[in-house]
Amino acid sequence: MKNFLLATRPKTLLAGVIPPVVAYAYSLSTTNSDALSYLILAVLGALFIQLATNFFNDVIDFQKGADAKRVGPTRVSAAGLVDIKTVKVWAYSCVSLGALCGIPLIIRGGWPFLVLGVVSLYLTYGYTGGKVSLAYRGLGELFVFLFFGLFSVMGSYYLFTLEVNLGSFFLATIFGLMATTLIGVNNLRDRVTDMEVGKRTMATRFSERTYQYFIIGTIFAPYVILHYFQHFKMIYWVFFGLIPAAKLSLIIFKNKGADLNEGLKFSGIHLVVLSIILSLVFVYESSL
Repeated sequence: MKNFLLATRPKTLLAGVIPPVVAYAYSLSTTNSDALSYLILAVLGALFIQLATNFFNDVIDFQKGADAKRVGPTRVSAAGLVDIKTVKVWAYSCVSLGALCGIPLIIRGGWPFLVLGVVSLYLTYGYTGGKVSLAYRGLGELFVFLFFGLFSVMGSYYLFTLEVNLGSFFLATIFGLMATTLIGVNNLRDRVTDMEVGKRTMATRFSERTYQYFIIGTIFAPYVILHYFQHFKMIYWVFFGLIPAAKLSLIIFKNKGADLNEGLKFSGIHLVVLSIILSLVFVYESSL
């Protein structure tokens, strides 16, 4: 069980399950629709997809040698803690469970959700494996922005309300940027070792300083976008998120290699803090 939990990469799971929750809170402030059952399915589906992605990544990075000189948290395949066949079983099991959760969502949302679901399930493997291998082509940040931001938030909002609006787009952009921060810090930490094994992430394609500024942009751009929601009475509370954001920025510029694991911690804290505040703001607005 300990190795299974290690392979799940708990800190990364927040990026998958939080967007549907915040989208649900926002839907309460804009419509009278109560779609709690779809929220549960969306969260479970996102969780299983994220787990499958993490398990496949654990195996594929080991097979490609990307974890040979690990500077981040231990990977069970590379460390020899779990046989790769077992990790693959975990991955395929999560793919199956994610597909089951998606059936009612497809019925609710129609054919676009069938397409999105199939693509999402394939990319649990294709993110690092196969001919697509997004993470090895410098497309990881784009993938995360689209799937953990635009598709996750706007898709969830549509499932809850059967409509989309400009607010759901801006909310999706905010969470897409924060998810990109997570992968950005991860890729910055692994930049040197990725270059050695030919893993061409965006971090390896740009200078270290340029990529640091890119990450800083993903941290603070959400606060500019949040001005769209200034008509919400308690929205000013979101600026408390600038506290972990400032700490994270200092870590990014001062630390290198394994020391950037602290940056992953504060990326998660920033995501959680802003998510909780935003959700409370939206729920409070719905009660007025």
